[in-house]
Amino acid sequence: MGASLAAAVAGPAHAYDFTIDVQTIGQGYQVRRYAPTGANDLLTRRRLTQYLSLNVTDITPEAWRRETDDRNQLSVDVSMRFDSDFGGYLLSRPTGTDEIRELTQNHVEVLYAYVAGRNLGGRVDFQLGRQVHFDLVDFYAFDGADVSVRVRRPLSVEAFAGTEVRGERPLSSPIYELDGTSVGSQDPATRPDQATVLRPLAGGALVLDGWGPVQARLAYRRMWSATADQQLGEPSSGVNDEKVALTASAALAGRVSASLGLRYNILVGLLDDEQAALRVQVSHRQALSAEYAFLAPTFDGDSIWNIFSAGAYRDLRATYELTLIPGLRLSARAFVRLFQRGPDEPAGASNRAGGGSLGVQWRTDRSTLRADGYFDDGYGGRKAGGDLSGRYTLRWRTLDLEGRLSGWGWRSDTQPDTNHGVVFGVQAGGRFLIAEGMHLHLLAEDNVGTLYRGQYRGLAVFEVDVSL
Repeated sequence: MGASLAAAVAGPAHAYDFTIDVQTIGQGYQVRRYAPTGANDLLTRRRLTQYLSLNVTDITPEAWRRETDDRNQLSVDVSMRFDSDFGGYLLSRPTGTDEIRELTQNHVEVLYAYVAGRNLGGRVDFQLGRQVHFDLVDFYAFDGADVSVRVRRPLSVEAFAGTEVRGERPLSSPIYELDGTSVGSQDPATRPDQATVLRPLAGGALVLDGWGPVQARLAYRRMWSATADQQLGEPSSGVNDEKVALTASAALAGRVSASLGLRYNILVGLLDDEQAALRVQVSHRQALSAEYAFLAPTFDGDSIWNIFSAGAYRDLRATYELTLIPGLRLSARAFVRLFQRGPDEPAGASNRAGGGSLGVQWRTDRSTLRADGYFDDGYGGRKAGGDLSGRYTLRWRTLDLEGRLSGWGWRSDTQPDTNHGVVFGVQAGGRFLIAEGMHLHLLAEDNVGTLYRGQYRGLAVFEVDVSL
């Protein structure tokens, strides 16, 4: 259920603008698992998730206002999530000393909540409260303050400080935490109390914005925590995360765009994330793009996976797009991927993989039809398959039908018990207008193949969109 509300409080001086968004999502499904006895179990999930977002703008005091520009803007942004599971999936979860605190039937989470100021005095921006930062190579959240000062256009200096948002804290979501540790572990050898210790965070950045077509940000961040249950000879605190990140982008004449992202993990002494992309619009019908990525998994400073983890790889791919006639588009993609060898792999083993895909799409006012084929071979095994999907508007704004056929086969070099197989799938469904602002989505799916005789699933979503 989605609802939007906009209101203005009029007065002799100024008005406040409010926007409230509410969304309710219900899900019901079953997941098959193999019980310890070897029998099949069906785990039932009946989930109800609600999102509530509030945005208040134009709350600047009258004395701060200037009618000639947009200086001194103040606003408030809040987003909350309520999640409950009424199914049997969590009824038999571990309890007592074996409790996994990440598995609860009810969650109330504040995703973000902050007061923001923009262009104060023509130079200062700030955010105070729970806030989320994400860019090409970084994603984190903290409770604290972020202040940016425009020194001289286009250069700004930014500083931020606070504490990491962790799922163990009240009203907090675990999705922002560093990977590699779990609050579910109650083994005394793992120091379970360490998960409850606050993690201060601080950092800064230099930002270029508006320097011709170029935007760039060079940032530093450090996160640390006190040692729980400190033993003799142990430090009183330790670093959980310390990184330097550079992101940049540029657009030229509406035809060429480029982006770059680099992240150096000071804690483990490794450049663990590299990304670069270039896209050229050759003509109104043709486009070329190239992408490069390197990713080396790194983890929380408290995690042992920083010592034993592997799986770094480099990926290089190129894409060509061609519009033959209005509505008909072809695409072709090729890639090469180089994997870092694990310590147990022989030196002569191949660490390369490559492949590509071909696609065609036809779009009209009432329908869309798309076909894709792909092939991937090399390190780890081989995979090849195809996909055909389409949507057709049977009655304008009232009834849409959709369907999909897919099939693929694989050969694995790492799983001897299931080293090859095939899967075929079919989906069919539709979107129906019940009344103005009310829709019903229905979808049925079945997959058959080497490992399963059938994987039938059904999904129904009732959507209500009301604006006042």
